[in-house]
Amino acid sequence: MEICKHPHYIFIKAFRVKIFIMSIFREYIGVKPNPITLDDFPSEIINPLITEFHFILGFAKEEHDQNGKGTGQFKPTWNMDYFSPEKVKKLKEKHENVRVVISFGGQGEENSFNPFKNFQWSINAANSLKVIIQDYNKVKDNLIDGIDVHYDYINSNEEDFSQCIGDVIKRLKNDISSTTRGYTSIAPSHLVEPHYKWLYHEYLDLIDLVDYQFYNHTLSSKHELTTLFNDISKDYDVDKLLVGISTYPADADKVPPQVFIDGCTELVINSALRGIFVWSANDSATNSNDKHFSMEEALQKIITDNPHKK
Repeated sequence: MEICKHPHYIFIKAFRVKIFIMSIFREYIGVKPNPITLDDFPSEIINPLITEFHFILGFAKEEHDQNGKGTGQFKPTWNMDYFSPEKVKKLKEKHENVRVVISFGGQGEENSFNPFKNFQWSINAANSLKVIIQDYNKVKDNLIDGIDVHYDYINSNEEDFSQCIGDVIKRLKNDISSTTRGYTSIAPSHLVEPHYKWLYHEYLDLIDLVDYQFYNHTLSSKHELTTLFNDISKDYDVDKLLVGISTYPADADKVPPQVFIDGCTELVINSALRGIFVWSANDSATNSNDKHFSMEEALQKIITDNPHKK
């Protein structure tokens, strides 16, 4: 038996089985117009038995020029009153297992990756994202625990995407290592899979987590979900791979909630799952067909009930 160590996790490798001691649950928040019921972080959904609960603030979106080219000048688009530095500070003081991450990019073709000039874009992006992070850290050191790369539309080739995003990650790691040392994550989907694969393998040592968008696939059984997980883990290290579900009602037909729950349960039983993420708190807070945040509660319980969790 071989015991492997990493700054963020420990796992025991025997007969190709990995037992994850650190469990992670992540929740995108602020990514859509806020409902009246969501004017702060929903701290009531945080399971204290989860090793780390991550809120991912989205999105920092960039400005585009008159030709539709990205300038790399990012600004936060989440509600700064609802998710202010002061509220992050209060949240983290009350819940020791909470981490807060900033996601940049966005959904929709209007937020596509399409830089006007690679090198200058990377400098602009790193500098403008650093300003956003520092605005939070002025209230208290290390309020922001990392960055998340989330582009659903990419209008460039794989090499340019990897070069630009990789350069941003390196600049942020070097300039504000105390805040981004914890986590750098990427959020691939099958629509732009080649770009994220290229980025991941070029900057493997700088990418800590992979939030794969399972909700962009059509999966009708837990077997299909676990098969997809095994296929994806051939391209992304299983110890970094998280599975994602959407609580947006229109996505329910792609991956029915019970299918996702059953699939995650099987992965946990087989000690194959590092963690889970949900898109998004904004949708969960307005779900009229079920109890608010019921999916989040059910999925965290799957993780905490894992007999292998320490």
